[in-house]
Amino acid sequence: MSPSVTGRAQVGLAVTLLLAALPCLSAEPKRRTVRFWGEVAQGLEFRKNIGRGLDLVLSPDKMGGGITGWTIQVSPQGQSPTSECRDFAWVVTPPFRFQNALYLDTSYGTPAQEAVAISPREFNFVLSCEDYKTEYERVEKVLWPYNYSQEAMEEARARLGTIPHGTGRLWIRDSKYTAADKTTDPVKLGEIHCIRFEVKINFPADANQ
Repeated sequence: MSPSVTGRAQVGLAVTLLLAALPCLSAEPKRRTVRFWGEVAQGLEFRKNIGRGLDLVLSPDKMGGGITGWTIQVSPQGQSPTSECRDFAWVVTPPFRFQNALYLDTSYGTPAQEAVAISPREFNFVLSCEDYKTEYERVEKVLWPYNYSQEAMEEARARLGTIPHGTGRLWIRDSKYTAADKTTDPVKLGEIHCIRFEVKINFPADANQ
């Protein structure tokens, strides 16, 4: 074998050993930002894997009473629908009473045309069941302070939402709906028949740890 061939073989072996010593180079890098489009029709669920074992979910309303639309959720994959950790978004997306960005629907007296006009919708979400339980306890103390000491309530209020969490934005790019009829008694809020939307998800920098 010629010296040049031997030299190339030695260089190739050195490169192979170097790559083997750096497993992070061979691993698929985890994305910190995820973007996608979706569409969903009335009464149906939308679910999309956003990484880190989480799904972005548009859960259809089942409240009855003429309420149509969806609730935006971030759900851990494989969780039972009855699990306490089934939605990582609501515990860090204020306000915690009445209407907020997660309710893409006609609840709280929101006309259908107004519901689809609220865009973008910004929300937060925790990254684990443990973090969910921590933030849930803080929300409880803030919403029902009479069950706790003043000191515990103030600490919960100060620390609510401080756990590293992801953020999301949902833009409604197109929609079909029946507009509200305010001349009726009671007022008809209309119906949201379908939406087409764009989503951007950001994970915190330390989510890769």
